[in-house]
Amino acid sequence: MATSPTAVTAVAFPVQRAARPRRALAAGLEFLEASAEPGWSVCGVRTWFEEHLVEPGHMRAPVVLSEPGAGRVSLLESDAETLTSSSNLLRIVTGARNRIIAALRGLNASPTDDRFLSAAIFAGRVQRLRGRSESHWVPQPEPTAPLSGIVLSLFAVDVLSHRDEYEERLSVCDICDRITFQDGALRRKSCPDHLPPLSGMSRRAMPSGRKNLS
Repeated sequence: MATSPTAVTAVAFPVQRAARPRRALAAGLEFLEASAEPGWSVCGVRTWFEEHLVEPGHMRAPVVLSEPGAGRVSLLESDAETLTSSSNLLRIVTGARNRIIAALRGLNASPTDDRFLSAAIFAGRVQRLRGRSESHWVPQPEPTAPLSGIVLSLFAVDVLSHRDEYEERLSVCDICDRITFQDGALRRKSCPDHLPPLSGMSRRAMPSGRKNLS
């Protein structure tokens, strides 16, 4: 089950450079880390929605959670199906997580694949609010959207607001799929727990008795 956003994303979260808190990113990272745990319950998912999307006014509470190819599960507290929905929930959360990771990995591809940004804008799941002195993006997913689409709207808000940082520091680990922000081109496919080997460390040792002629 997810803990507080600060505890969950302490290593992954980038250094705050902007005055506006990056709540959408914190919510998205918390979802990815919580969904990687097999014990995340219907109650935990409801709490995540309430804290990050419903209470801030970004969307109405969803009644049913769905993901293409993974099925549907009720989120109603009084629904008897929630007592036997753990297997359905796992399939839905896992399917959504895989789609989200694939979409974020596309930002590091060559050429860049950022189609999820256009999809979020076209579907109206992100909106640009214009104020007197500045404008900013906010998530506005519909309650009937697939789970992956809802979470990707959170990442879309942060990418649209901080595109340079994603181009320079986004890292998607090839081993554990963890999302972090790191300096250095060699770390774009790793995380702090699975760093690439240092230059020269992977060279084979010379057999004894042989001289290095280079």
